[in-house]
Amino acid sequence: MIYDFSKIKGLLFDKDGTLFDFDKTWNSWTKRILREVSEKSGVDLEKLAGSIEFDLNTEKLMPQSIVIAGTHKQVTAALHRELPDWDFDHLESYLLDIVIETPQYEVIPLKSFFENLKSKGFLLGVMTNDAEKSARAHLINAGVYSLLDFVAGSDTGYGVKPHAEPLLAFSKQTDLQPNEVAMVGDSLHDLKAAHAAGMVGIAVLTGMATEDQLKKHANMVFPSIAELSQYLLTESV
Repeated sequence: MIYDFSKIKGLLFDKDGTLFDFDKTWNSWTKRILREVSEKSGVDLEKLAGSIEFDLNTEKLMPQSIVIAGTHKQVTAALHRELPDWDFDHLESYLLDIVIETPQYEVIPLKSFFENLKSKGFLLGVMTNDAEKSARAHLINAGVYSLLDFVAGSDTGYGVKPHAEPLLAFSKQTDLQPNEVAMVGDSLHDLKAAHAAGMVGIAVLTGMATEDQLKKHANMVFPSIAELSQYLLTESV
């Protein structure tokens, strides 16, 4: 489906699986925290892996894992059920520190990507179900934070995807109407949030979901943000 982007003035992006490679980042993070927590707590590694649905044989998160679309607090809660003697806040803080330390792998060079979109007049934002602190750290490390008009995480106070509220917060902050904004993401949460907010939903295939899963909910589907950028910069602007 080809969509007329002539009315789109704002682009709101998901982070993991959209801007950054999900597998390289989150499988690495999960392997590390499971190993370290198991060693520190004495809780069986398989038990911990099962709590967040991580396959120890393939060393990958399962498609239904809470890590994929859940919030940082939800992931902490899933692990904490196997660690009743651990302080919840301490565990949450520890997991967040490891997220910040974990290397991020850009899907494409993000600085030039955002600079090109900015030069065409688009207002830009990132809304992730990750925590705001780690989102800011990742975007600063990528050299793109200053190019963004809006950054929000699951704990910023606007709510979480698939609800519309965090997307509408971007619309309000940038003084755009919802139908002037496109939400770009790799999951059903992103697309459902877009439609709940009255925005355009753009899917990219660099996350865990398949094209078949996403296309029925998306206005357009692209292999990655690279192809989206080409479309926006050459065909619609």
